[in-house]
Parts: sequence; structure tokens; C-alpha cells
Amino acid sequence: MKKKFLKISNDLIKNSLDNGPLAFIFRTKVHAIIVFNIYGSERITFENLCKNLDSVASRTTIQTILIEGVKKNYLTKEVDNADKRKKHYNCINLKVTLENWYKNNKSIFN
Repeated sequence: MKKKFLKISNDLIKNSLDNGPLAFIFRTKVHAIIVFNIYGSERITFENLCKNLDSVASRTTIQTILIEGVKKNYLTKEVDNADKRKKHYNCINLKVTLENWYKNNKSIFN
């Protein structure tokens, strides 16, 4: 069992040193939490993220990570047609990366 945790640790280290999307996702625990929250929700607003993560990160930290993710084209931001003040975030550009990462780590725990 303990060796499986070492495999996960090594995977996280390897991914955080990479220059690709996994490096963005695993830069900090807050990055990972935000990405996982967005991906699990498919479309979520900044305000909803702040409510979900109020005990984990400040609004400024969340906003900074979202801006970085959009700038690097890992996250997308769409304006709500009904309420132009709302912007929805999604991780469609990270779908393959996240699903492959999940499958790889699932095999470690099985």
C-alpha cells in the first residue's frame, strides 16, 4: 500500500516539473482544486468557485489562477447570454489530459 503512495507522489512531482497542462494543474493544491472543481461542474461562475473554495483560497488567488488558466488556454470563459455579468468557466481544453491522468492514477490504486 505504501508503495502506491510513492507512485502517486512521484507522478505529482513529475507533472509539476513539466511545462504542459499538468504542470498548470498541479502547480499548487489550489490550482488542482480549482481545475477539479471546474471540470466536475463543467460550467461554473467565479462567484460559485469562491463560495465552494472560501475555506481554501482567497478571491484574489482564485481570480489570479483563472486569469492564468484562460491566458494559457487551459480554461475557457464564456459570457452568460441571459446575464452578461456572469462568466462561466470550463475545462474543455483539459478534458483529455484530466481523463488520462485519472486513468493512470486509477491503475495505481487498483
